[in-house]
Amino acid sequence: MARDGLRSHLSGSLPVSIVAHLVVLLVLVVIPLADIVLPIPAVPMESYVLAAPLPPPLPDPAPRPTPASSPSPSNTVAPVIAPDTIQPEPAVVPPSIPPVGAVDIGTPGFGAIGSVGELATPPPPPPPPDSPKTQGPVRVAMLPESPRKTVDVRPVYPEVARLAHVEGTVILEAVLDTRGYVTQLKVIRSVPFLDQAALDAVKQWRYTPSLYGGRPVSVLMTITVRFTLQQ
Repeated sequence: MARDGLRSHLSGSLPVSIVAHLVVLLVLVVIPLADIVLPIPAVPMESYVLAAPLPPPLPDPAPRPTPASSPSPSNTVAPVIAPDTIQPEPAVVPPSIPPVGAVDIGTPGFGAIGSVGELATPPPPPPPPDSPKTQGPVRVAMLPESPRKTVDVRPVYPEVARLAHVEGTVILEAVLDTRGYVTQLKVIRSVPFLDQAALDAVKQWRYTPSLYGGRPVSVLMTITVRFTLQQ
């Protein structure tokens, strides 16, 4: 009796308890979840993502040269049986040698060799160079021989310089023409009261004509005139 009553009690309260639990679960869990609204992203994402470009393919390596196949030695076998007759070998014609002509071989001191057994005459010496064409006077240091003075005139000692006891050396630069006459004078080193006396005397000097390259030329030279008081 007791078991039957307990079984009937359980069979009546168990469904009620299950339904009550489902209601509580629905109120506490399912209903709050229905009110949650998921946020919408501000920027829609693209349906695809660009990938980085692939690197270019590597060039094919250069084909290695295949070694030339060496010819395989032929498997020749020496004849075992001697032939009945021996053929004579063909005559070998030596190459023709051209005749010996002129040989251009130079030997210092002996000239060049012409035909066999003969010595060629040496070439004539080159002609002498033309004399240089000078545009102006030639310096006396370039001449093979310096001009010589043929006419000498002593300078007159100025009286002013004598009274002032002035001595010294006047240096002049002179130009001689092709006849040896003094045509131009310039004072290079001056001495007071003595320059004009030196110029007047040197203008009257004469020199031998000068040659340069076989032709007469004008000459540029330096002349010194020394003035000394007699004691």
